[in-house]
Amino acid sequence: MYQLLETIKINNGTPENLEFHNRRMNRSLSDLFGIRKCFDLNAILKVPYKFCNGIVKCRIVYDTEIRETTFQPYAIRPVNSLRLVEDNEIDYRYKYADRSNLDVLFEKRGSCEDILIIKNGYVTDTYYANLVFRSANGDWLTPESCLLKGTRRTCLLEKNLIKEASIRVSDLTNFTEARLINAMIDICDTDGIPIENMVW
Repeated sequence: MYQLLETIKINNGTPENLEFHNRRMNRSLSDLFGIRKCFDLNAILKVPYKFCNGIVKCRIVYDTEIRETTFQPYAIRPVNSLRLVEDNEIDYRYKYADRSNLDVLFEKRGSCEDILIIKNGYVTDTYYANLVFRSANGDWLTPESCLLKGTRRTCLLEKNLIKEASIRVSDLTNFTEARLINAMIDICDTDGIPIENMVW
């Protein structure tokens, strides 16, 4: 049986974006296990007192039941360079706990700090995050070809703060910078990655 993973940002004791995590968890239950049972993280998730200060990463492993919930302090890992790696077969539509296929690609990063996965000529995601690119007119665009529809990405799309676009490798030079986004990282939490720091 597949095990799945949710990573939730706890900000001074308050979980963020639970609506989007609930949606993804329950959609995964339906798609992968054919069950209509609904998790409600608002009722389930209890943050221990010692993790109620600062930014904390909550990690939930589940299948048809929640199997493990852990908490740990979190700090953003700086990323200023991306190695482009190609994998035309990779499939990560669901947030599986088994990330071995991604681990293999991450080992190809060389001197870069992370990878940018290319599938059939299209930009997808990094090892652990979705991407947004700043266009010349200041709009933020996210690849419609992403591997995983992250909760932060979905939230920003629904708020019309970013837009989906088809982005090929050849389009990268049309942008001024990129930023990583995921459950733990918002669009304004990191400095931009210069496009020239994305290399094969």
